[in-house]
Amino acid sequence: MQQEQNELLQALYEGYQGALRYVASNIGIPYGEIDDIIQDTFCAYIRAYGDKLLEWNEAQRKSVLMRILKNRCADYFRDKSRNQNISMDTGNFGEEYQIPDQYILKDVLEHVEDREDLRTIQKCIKEMRPVWREVAILHFVEGRPVTEICQILKINSATCRMRISRIRKYLREQIGKK
Repeated sequence: MQQEQNELLQALYEGYQGALRYVASNIGIPYGEIDDIIQDTFCAYIRAYGDKLLEWNEAQRKSVLMRILKNRCADYFRDKSRNQNISMDTGNFGEEYQIPDQYILKDVLEHVEDREDLRTIQKCIKEMRPVWREVAILHFVEGRPVTEICQILKINSATCRMRISRIRKYLREQIGKK
């Protein structure tokens, strides 16, 4: 039975990857990202519906694959739009995204009095460990609630709250040093 499922999966991949590639490119996915999205589509298909591979007919398989692909494409564009405002890859971190006034007034950020303090905070965030940086940007810069951060980063709420607490302490220490 496992051999039969593997053969069916191989046939599905060979039979549908061209159509999935065509749909993804028509939706606007960049050429370099299409293979990753198609692979994610098949992985999600196997995870969610692997036990039904032999039960479904061809039309059911195709419609589920297409639905998963379209969801993966939507996720790609959502992630891209969420991450395009802040780039950690360039040296112009502070110039790419201005922190809105509504966020400057809360927690550690209420101590920001001039652009030098803002640069200090941006430098601190840029130099944080990646797991802290993600939380700092989502919570302090974007103002997202803990529940939403937990869903995005796939962490539990206690972990998220602990990271926020440690980030606050770290920022207080760094701002105090300047």
